[in-house]
Amino acid sequence: MRIRALAVILASLSFIHYQPVNASPWVGTVDKQLHFDMQTLVEWGYIELAVTTYPIPWKGISEQLTGIDPSTMPSLPRMAYTRLLHYSKLQSQRTALQFATIEGATDDVRFRSFDDGVENKGKISLSSEFYIGRVSAQLTLNYASGGEKNLDNSFIAYQLGDWNIRLGSIEQFWGPAQSSSLIMSTNTRPIKAFAFSRSRSTRSSSPWLSWMGPWYFTTQLGQLESDRAIPNAKLFLNRANVRPIKGLELGFSWAAMWGGEGRPEDLDSFIEVITFESVCLREDGICTDAQLSKRGNHLAGFDLTYSFDLFERPMTVYAQRIGEDSAGTFNITDNANLFGVSTYIGNAKIFLETSDTNINCDGGATDNLDCYYENGTYETGYRAYGRSIGSTFDSDAKQFTLGTNYRFDEGAVAELFLRYAELNRDESRPSPVLTDSNTEDLLELSGFYRMPYNKWLVTAGGTISQRDLPEGNETDGLLYLKAQYAF
Repeated sequence: MRIRALAVILASLSFIHYQPVNASPWVGTVDKQLHFDMQTLVEWGYIELAVTTYPIPWKGISEQLTGIDPSTMPSLPRMAYTRLLHYSKLQSQRTALQFATIEGATDDVRFRSFDDGVENKGKISLSSEFYIGRVSAQLTLNYASGGEKNLDNSFIAYQLGDWNIRLGSIEQFWGPAQSSSLIMSTNTRPIKAFAFSRSRSTRSSSPWLSWMGPWYFTTQLGQLESDRAIPNAKLFLNRANVRPIKGLELGFSWAAMWGGEGRPEDLDSFIEVITFESVCLREDGICTDAQLSKRGNHLAGFDLTYSFDLFERPMTVYAQRIGEDSAGTFNITDNANLFGVSTYIGNAKIFLETSDTNINCDGGATDNLDCYYENGTYETGYRAYGRSIGSTFDSDAKQFTLGTNYRFDEGAVAELFLRYAELNRDESRPSPVLTDSNTEDLLELSGFYRMPYNKWLVTAGGTISQRDLPEGNETDGLLYLKAQYAF
């Protein structure tokens, strides 16, 4: 009944024309390639924005775009500039937007990157954006294969000066990597949350804050799904990123899982979470100092990105380090790392990155690897809807990815990834990403081609995988098609 009622509201909104003050708060929520455009202009040095948190706000971007002379720009950043300027002008027209999206695949997508084409074997989405004064909202109805219905990517937001208040769920990606993130990625469905965020990612006009350069901050309180070991667990999320000097961006992330059915989630327990207070979690309430633990399941860390010119084109090196568990208050012990490098050749951005979540528990004091994204209290781990909230490869995985994003002059985009991954080499406590065996070596080629056609945005892609299993080798393939229509 709820889905049916919202469908009626969505249909009604299609015939209403609003005259708003502000339009959509974020860049790329409909087309993630706009975020790549933003990164391109930042790395080439044409604009100054903090861009390692997705999505970033539109506010303050149009002023920077209007100050650019495109006549002297190389081809790739000029195409990025043209697309962003076009969408920026659409934002200023203050019109409501409606979209219909249909997608289908021959199988479930196993590894999701930042902008993969599909999420399910079959899915239909109807989405409407509308704006009234300082209020912006999006209502999205999703009908997935198997009869699942949800409101993912629906929200209502209110802009209050340089800050934004949001209630709902939107896809997020934290960090500088091009395909995955160790703490927050688009690997799983978006998390329902109440968020308080900066409404721009540009430099602050305040003399007290301008030294940080362009910066962005968000703090969020979310709730996970009911179908897990501890239903309706809460998730406290925080992210800040700054560009204090030219070419350098620093990011800081912290996520804490707490509360849920049968667990304390009052104000006192929340204060214990955010102050890292040591508590006794034993049922009898009696603990030695060695048995004390932090309230909740914490992950935290930092990332950095540095861009510089090499042979008259940008070269970017980046890293991310995210850990969980600690000895003492701030000494994080179980750390996973991600490293990468990217550059541009012609109309293509090329990158190489690697990550490793084979982490010894207790700071290497044991040989047990089954700890990253895991927790003794929250046994479902740092996951939502059966998939990691962080790395697309989940725990106990080492991977290398070589990828490219190619832009065609007429507006089409192609992406191609070549991945090699070692999954769960110790064959203990298999991660959810495994399917037919407790361990696997994987070589996978995946990609898509996306082109605009009138009011359609059409994506065709697929993967082919060579899987080395204990039982023998297997070759798998997948094809998918996605089409989005803008009314």
